[in-house]
Amino acid sequence: MLLSAFRDPRCGQTVANSFLRARHPERIYVGIVQQNLPDKDKFDCISIYCALMQREGYTSCPYLDHLEIVRVDAKESKGPIWARAIGAVMVQPHHEFCMQVDAHVDFMEHYDVALMKMWAMTENEYGVLSTYVGNVKQDLSKTGHVLIGHPYYEIPFICKTIVGGHGVVRNDQATGAYCLPRPHLSFTWAAGWSFAKCHFERNVPNDPFLEGMFDGEEFSRMIRLWTHGYDVYTPHRPVVFHDYTHGRVWQQGRESTWNGNPPGLPFALKRYWSLVDKQGAEKVELGPYGLGTQRSIDQYIDFAGIDPRTSKFLDNDKCGKLKYIPFEEDPNKIHAIMPTYPTKLPGNQSQAHLEPPPDIEDKYVSYAHEMITIEKDQEPTISHERQKQEFGSPPKALWSDLTRKVSEERTKRRQRRKQTQHENSSKNNNNNNEKSTTTGTKGGGDTVSWTETMLAVILTCGVFYVGKELYSTFMETKKDD
Repeated sequence: MLLSAFRDPRCGQTVANSFLRARHPERIYVGIVQQNLPDKDKFDCISIYCALMQREGYTSCPYLDHLEIVRVDAKESKGPIWARAIGAVMVQPHHEFCMQVDAHVDFMEHYDVALMKMWAMTENEYGVLSTYVGNVKQDLSKTGHVLIGHPYYEIPFICKTIVGGHGVVRNDQATGAYCLPRPHLSFTWAAGWSFAKCHFERNVPNDPFLEGMFDGEEFSRMIRLWTHGYDVYTPHRPVVFHDYTHGRVWQQGRESTWNGNPPGLPFALKRYWSLVDKQGAEKVELGPYGLGTQRSIDQYIDFAGIDPRTSKFLDNDKCGKLKYIPFEEDPNKIHAIMPTYPTKLPGNQSQAHLEPPPDIEDKYVSYAHEMITIEKDQEPTISHERQKQEFGSPPKALWSDLTRKVSEERTKRRQRRKQTQHENSSKNNNNNNEKSTTTGTKGGGDTVSWTETMLAVILTCGVFYVGKELYSTFMETKKDD
């Protein structure tokens, strides 16, 4: 899971939610990009996570070796795309699925299994699940059960684009889709939540040079992923939920305080117009952040009814009626490696288990926890178990392959854990044996063995005994004289 947080203590609650709501928390790894002002933001994502897990009954901070963080001074922040691009450095070769979320979300119970099932239901190795997400305040219960849209299973559905700031394409507000039997093909991608195989992140990484851009973030990645052969699907069930609350005490003076007009913005716009091939615009080299070769912009215009060159929405009749566009697959994409971050990495990168969590002010733990206290106590009109039954199932062969991998990973982890425990036990036994056979030190630090000590004791006792006998003989002889 990749998330970027801008001066937001709720990051720690989001990380806690990701483990607490998962069916297989041991498979969850989190990469965090934290942008704080050190002199004003007396909180830290990892520290708040640890404090919240203690509230849940953990005596120590669990899964620290599953957390990695890049801490950046918020004064250096250059916008959401720039921050998300930093997160790519934390995608490791063994990570199979990657999810991008905002720093203030919660999840339905066992969301990890639901997302894998939903992805498998696309029957597309290059499928990407993405849409705008529901509201934790009204759509999710405290038990992680989904309350929204029953009995029709309403889901946010992005069906149109508009012209945004600087003339770029941006998503319009979501409408609602009902009774989808499976994930539905879409022509838009949402930055607040997406889920796919990690080769998506490696082949279509966020562009760190799109500094200061907000409008255009989602469409620029959509046109890139689609031309690389990826397809976006609207999920048929809500799984992730966002805290949309504003105006809390701690939010004052923190929200939207990153520099929205950085010096790099003109260059970012040049990159955007180069990407969409705007006529008459100055072109720049995009490197690994350009279009793919599996599909073309002209094909996207036919597919979506959107002309990125002019930012115009051409066809209102495409929504819900999209037809999959086949392409010649490049098998190397599945095994792609992450491009090297193009500049010096901002901030400081560290693994959470290798350093103590920073000190924080306790009030921010409570501020973070507020995010889930606003969730409802009620249960859904359709029970959680019934919802799971009506969720649907992926093809058996594909699902069996995924579950087999999970089972194999669990077995390997169990074996590694037993091996580690055995090695630690052997070390402890050896240490105890060394302690029990060591009674002191000689000059130069050599140890004295138990055998040597006993021989010395026996020799000393023998000397005393012989001396005593000689003394007794001498006294008897003296008496005779």
